Amino acid sequence: MPPASDAPTFGSTADESRDDSGESDPSSVVLTRTDERVIAYLADVGTDYPAFVASNTGLYVDHVESRLDALADAGLVERATDEAVFRVTDAGREALRADCAAWSD
Repeated sequence: MPPASDAPTFGSTADESRDDSGESDPSSVVLTRTDERVIAYLADVGTDYPAFVASNTGLYVDHVESRLDALADAGLVERATDEAVFRVTDAGREALRADCAAWSD
């Protein structure tokens, strides 16, 4: 079954996009525009709550929350505390760099 249209995707199969340690390959991630906005925002500010991410990016809170969950599952963001405070991971920064490079061609 294909991934949901707004899910970050990794290559054509999960096995191809994982390295020997089981980590995803950030260069093969396809980000949605929402994902780009969320990751770029968190890269700029460090950490933030989903509600503030939403208000500062012009997105709906429910949508940001669902994208943060998907991005966390993909290893591109992580919870910074036990509360719902998120930060971008190194893999998220790399995925954003790779995605921006693709758009600039």
